[in-house]
Amino acid sequence: MLIRQQNFPVETKYKWYDISNLSEQDSNKLQDDFKFTPDIISYISDRHERPHYDYDLHTHSHLLVYDVPIWPTNSIKHFASHPITFLVVGENIFTFHTESTSYVFDEFNDVQIRERLSRANDVTELLIAFLLYSSQYFQRAVTQLDAERDSLDQKLSDDIDNKDLVELSNIEKSLVYLSSSIQTDLIMLHSLDHSKLEFTKTARERLDDVLIESNQSAEMIQISQQVTKTLSATSNNMMNNNLNDTMKFLTVWSLVLTIPTIMTGFYGMNVSLPMFHNPFDWVVVTIVTIALMIWLIVLMRKHHFF
Repeated sequence: MLIRQQNFPVETKYKWYDISNLSEQDSNKLQDDFKFTPDIISYISDRHERPHYDYDLHTHSHLLVYDVPIWPTNSIKHFASHPITFLVVGENIFTFHTESTSYVFDEFNDVQIRERLSRANDVTELLIAFLLYSSQYFQRAVTQLDAERDSLDQKLSDDIDNKDLVELSNIEKSLVYLSSSIQTDLIMLHSLDHSKLEFTKTARERLDDVLIESNQSAEMIQISQQVTKTLSATSNNMMNNNLNDTMKFLTVWSLVLTIPTIMTGFYGMNVSLPMFHNPFDWVVVTIVTIALMIWLIVLMRKHHFF
């Protein structure tokens, strides 16, 4: 069983149950012991649920789904986002997460943080504390992406290869996922103003802090997206410019090397040709060939071909 009742340093009137990787056995226990309805179970077991707030009139339960960032792995090279779920029933709060999002709740194992959580006067203050801690991970993710992008930016002044372009593409994908998640999180947070939750004054003030934190994260992501798009456009322009330079180089030298091909082909024929009738005629042909090649190079340079 992975349903764990979390303990606080001091006695509190609310209880916190943490559920990791909800199984069928866990679902049955929640329905038997806490009277969860099948609808609630379907909501909390859906790993693709979008952030939202929902109130069940029959059980008087409050369901909140909130997206958090997922750091890149060996299989997925970019940031993604997965939901964590909070269910408030009376003075009980249930948190649901998977292995990928367990890092959010691992932080609450710290003694000092657990002591701060225990200062909450009721379950709504505890809920907002969870949301405040969870919202801070977006700024950490953007800070990491900005550092990676700055490293790629430095390479632009020297040379950029396909590996760097793939990394830049992963940064762009990451920002798209993070932007989508933080925007839907903000919609959910704003909906709490009209929810059935009876927030204390302190909880409502802390909710404003969560909104400020999330808005700052959204602005940081938007700015990072704009900078990344500019960097991507610059890198594409540099790649195109390098390709143009390469094509110019190949075109010029293909023209220059055409001259000796024509001369040696023409005067290499085993037939009588005018003007040249002695064994050292090849010297004259070579000098004329080199002179024509130099003339063509000078002409190309004069017209800014390279």
